[in-house]
Amino acid sequence: MDSDVTTRLLLRAREGSPEALDALYGRCAPRLLALIRLKLGPTLRARLESRDILQSTLLRSFRAIPELEAGDRDSLMAWLARIAENEIRDRADHHRRQRRDAGREVPLDARVESLRAPVRSLSSRVALDEKALRLEAALERLAEDHRRVIVLRKLEELSWREVARRMDRGEDACRMLLARAMKALTLEMEAAK
Repeated sequence: MDSDVTTRLLLRAREGSPEALDALYGRCAPRLLALIRLKLGPTLRARLESRDILQSTLLRSFRAIPELEAGDRDSLMAWLARIAENEIRDRADHHRRQRRDAGREVPLDARVESLRAPVRSLSSRVALDEKALRLEAALERLAEDHRRVIVLRKLEELSWREVARRMDRGEDACRMLLARAMKALTLEMEAAK
């Protein structure tokens, strides 16, 4: 993502601009949905709706966006990914328990409720994107280390230092791995056409 545009949108969104928030989420949602679907894996994806998790992630982030520092725009996707991971974990736990504790539900305030329709509309548009579905399938066919480096660097937009730390490799090794992974992904995408 273009970091200058993202920074401006984030600043305006923190100031309360619904248009900026919609544009910011529009830039992040396709990658975030792909990341959610990958993190769910085939088993949970069969039981949980990716679009619902996307919507919940965006709603949770909306409540916390005033706390996100303007300088955090470089880690915006990583921040959204952490929210999505928490949402996935919570839903998976709930699904395993097979019961619902209504006393733990937190009502949405009016401001969040007013965003439900645009977020739902956005998530529906994203989910119908055929290219995103082909990309997801191609990513799932990659070797684990290829998929992981692509997710960390391209979807979560982590720094090379953080990618290297999480993969327990050197930064240069991660750069070379990403180059090989992107080549493998391109071949998978072409084979799926």
